Amino acid sequence: MNKTILSTTGTPLNQQDNGTRGGYIALGMVGNKFAVFSLLNKQVQILGSSDLKEMNLKALFGALWCEQHYNEFDAKKEEVVFNHKRLATDILSACQAAGTYSETAERRVGVWKMNDGQLVVNGRQLWRADGTVLEHGIHEGQVYPVSGDVGFDLSTPMATREEVNKVLAAFNSPQWIHPMAGELVLGFLGMSLVSSALSRRPHVLMTGPAACGKSTVLGYVRLMLGRLAHPCSGPQNLAGLYQSIGGTSKAVINDEFEADSRSKSCKETFEIARMSYSMQEEDKGIVRGTSSGNSRSYRFCSPFIAAGISPGKMEPADLTRWVTLDAEGTPQGERLSDAEARELGPKLARLYLSRWNVFQASEDVVRDCILSLGGDGRMADTIGTLLASYWAFVSETPATEEDAKFLVNMLGIEERIAVHQVSDELQCLEALTSRVVPFKVVAGAALVTRHLSIAQAIEMVCADPTGQPELVMRLAQMGLRVAFAKGKWSLYVVNSPMHQELRKLFAGTKWATGGWSVVLRRLPGGEESTQRIGAGLGAAKVTVVDVPEHLLSAGNEDNMLLAA
Repeated sequence: MNKTILSTTGTPLNQQDNGTRGGYIALGMVGNKFAVFSLLNKQVQILGSSDLKEMNLKALFGALWCEQHYNEFDAKKEEVVFNHKRLATDILSACQAAGTYSETAERRVGVWKMNDGQLVVNGRQLWRADGTVLEHGIHEGQVYPVSGDVGFDLSTPMATREEVNKVLAAFNSPQWIHPMAGELVLGFLGMSLVSSALSRRPHVLMTGPAACGKSTVLGYVRLMLGRLAHPCSGPQNLAGLYQSIGGTSKAVINDEFEADSRSKSCKETFEIARMSYSMQEEDKGIVRGTSSGNSRSYRFCSPFIAAGISPGKMEPADLTRWVTLDAEGTPQGERLSDAEARELGPKLARLYLSRWNVFQASEDVVRDCILSLGGDGRMADTIGTLLASYWAFVSETPATEEDAKFLVNMLGIEERIAVHQVSDELQCLEALTSRVVPFKVVAGAALVTRHLSIAQAIEMVCADPTGQPELVMRLAQMGLRVAFAKGKWSLYVVNSPMHQELRKLFAGTKWATGGWSVVLRRLPGGEESTQRIGAGLGAAKVTVVDVPEHLLSAGNEDNMLLAA
């Protein structure tokens, strides 16, 4: 009997392996299933008990490897047989010993940052910009499975200065109202290539009348990103995007995006984009309950670029994460053919990856410049990232303070500061409504626990005022009440700075010790009142504000009657 024992890195712990390709690395348990990395096909396999059959194990881990390590003589049959039960037991034991496995450890197709701060590309090969080629597998605790082709590799030539200028001219072919719009789109293209390696991922929305050229520019970006793009049309939903881009660094290229604050899919698109803006690998993301009673985490690190005629009104939380570019008239100037865009994309990617250090150094300088001219931190993150990304395409050296000041002034910094300015009252409301806490909610005939933001809880009450009594009770415990009165939905917030649950909700903000009542009163409908927050609770001083429009379901007249 010949058996090779593998370490967590896939290295044989004994020396009996003769080089037969195959085997596995135990990653851990996923519920009652087993997660393993196949050394044959270099992919993560999630196996249930029904998958541990003879032919399936040979297909996953290699027929020759299975025979070499798990063939043994059966005295009853008087022949050598493959003992797949022993292999299945070894898989079970090794996965149980490895503990719980999270798919967040997987880095699929795309560009990622390693511990030394440099980039690694997971495509047909696993390679670094310095020319080092790695083997698909586990590196620095992260799993790099074979999962697709990025469309470029070490042999791809870098774009020349003339080719970069040609692309920039095509991006500037629409009659943009805002200065440097084409430069910001070029910056978005570069940022999209390395989005998973960034701490902030700004989004771009192009608007204008039909035939103004916005969809043409969007098409250029889609063709240039190639396999690193996820093209779609119209607002998307959470599950659909998760299945398409979860665990990847693909950019979402969204045409015909007509924002409607009452649309569920539009809300989810903005919610995903909002999370993608600053999602880090260790973050849990959006947590949702499942029919099995277990929670599921949705994580995204994708930048969004969208085009539409009617952008709609963005909420303050979205306004500072998106850069809106308006066009008018008909396109003028240079255009690219589809073939040219496809050919230039991989070359631009190779050039950008080679200048990763230029981008990083330029980003710090541009951010400091924006802050010194009166911009806030969010604006520096959003605009600064795009400008630094553009600079990496056009310069071999990092931006100096003079370069950064020139870029920022060309952009029209005063107007951008006005757009990104968010009042204290809106920041306070966002701090409150974005907090995620567990709630007991009615799902069919069952009462389940789900992690919801305060905004989602408010939305559920507005949609079904009498169907979620446990949720309403929990809101009351936190010093909050949602009610329909005087022909509109209102949110009641207890004024007392000694309310411990509210202090927890505002923890980590400048309202952690109180003061939220004075600030919130500046919002539409804001006033002070004395109200009972919930059944069995005494009257208290409260601040009343209108529930934001984007939390109200369309056509909820029946619910209003019930609430009244």
